[in-house]
Amino acid sequence: MIMAGLEFKGDPLDPKTVLSDEEIRKRIPFRDVYFTGIIRDGKGRKMSKSLGNSPDPLDLIEKYGADGLRHGIMSIAPKGQDIRFSEERIEQGRNFCNKLWNVSRFRLMADEAGAQASIEDILQRIDPNQLNQDDQAILQRLIQTLDEVDRLYREYEFNSALQSIYRFFWTDLCDWYVENSKPRMRGGEGKETCLAVQDICLRQILLLLHPVAPFITEELWSVLGFSGGKSIQWINPGTGEELATQMQARGIELNDRALKEMLAIRELVTSMRALKADRNLASNNRVEFFFLADDEKAEVLARHKSSVLSSVGAAALNRVIEAPAGMPTLVTAYGSVYMDLASGIDVDAEKARLNKELESLSKIIASIENKLGNAAFTEKAPLQVVEGARRQLAENQQKKQETEDALQALS
Repeated sequence: MIMAGLEFKGDPLDPKTVLSDEEIRKRIPFRDVYFTGIIRDGKGRKMSKSLGNSPDPLDLIEKYGADGLRHGIMSIAPKGQDIRFSEERIEQGRNFCNKLWNVSRFRLMADEAGAQASIEDILQRIDPNQLNQDDQAILQRLIQTLDEVDRLYREYEFNSALQSIYRFFWTDLCDWYVENSKPRMRGGEGKETCLAVQDICLRQILLLLHPVAPFITEELWSVLGFSGGKSIQWINPGTGEELATQMQARGIELNDRALKEMLAIRELVTSMRALKADRNLASNNRVEFFFLADDEKAEVLARHKSSVLSSVGAAALNRVIEAPAGMPTLVTAYGSVYMDLASGIDVDAEKARLNKELESLSKIIASIENKLGNAAFTEKAPLQVVEGARRQLAENQQKKQETEDALQALS
């Protein structure tokens, strides 16, 4: 038994020796202990051979790869909770690794010489005068991600750290920056600066991912030219603050406005895609859009027009001086956006579809109105059920009005 505050002489390795508080503190090997959760099946049961609910890890590795398995398990392992096994998440881990490999291959196709080993050498290739809004925004998001992942790792929030890396890589880098950079990478102005920015992002992503996906990150570390003769496991990714300091030393000043602008434009693209999907036009690239905005906002939209059109899959985004009648509308950070339903579609077929939808909505509305008009229902049914019916009525009435407006626009 250890008695606090008392000191005893003797051999410190002898289990009978009682140590003082100070001696104990000096001998503490570690202060934090991480207890992993139990992996359970989809029903919450412990995995066991008798239940037959435990997949063979070797079979999963054969199907999804070792890195895909590690990535998938880590993504569903919240701190302090048991893990509900999901093979779909393991598949997502494999897809993430495939995406990482394909983006790296795309980078090498643009310049087979590859990158340099150190951040300092890569920064030397950046011309601060050629940094555009997208360059500025992605570098700021990288700085934010580095700091966020560093904090989450220190707090043992491993799955949250992985989700942060995933968002930056898949959404910020692949879906936005790489897609918008393709014209520059085909030989446009600022190609070398664009490639250097991609190299910085890919280098730091590999370092952040290495604890989760060691095999593919080690391979790409060498293939992309980052190794310089050193294994990735001996390199520290550093923090966002450190990267920002290195950029400033190179004369690279980042503008916060660029990131805010990119996030707002990306939100606009998401809303425009959803508007197309609501009208079954997701794959139609001939749809035209209009926008109503003041001069300052119109200038921003004009600057990003080509990337918005390519990301949304649309034929036009033109400014109007007054709101068009009957067109589906979005209210965005850059004014109101309208979709021309008559563009790029079979008008007669669309009218028939909308009339059929209008007929269906009218029947639904009539049914709900009859229910709410029945005193036996409104007086005897629970209050939340009655309120739910009223909300459903209002939602369908709004849909009916939107459908009527769409028909009017097509006429």
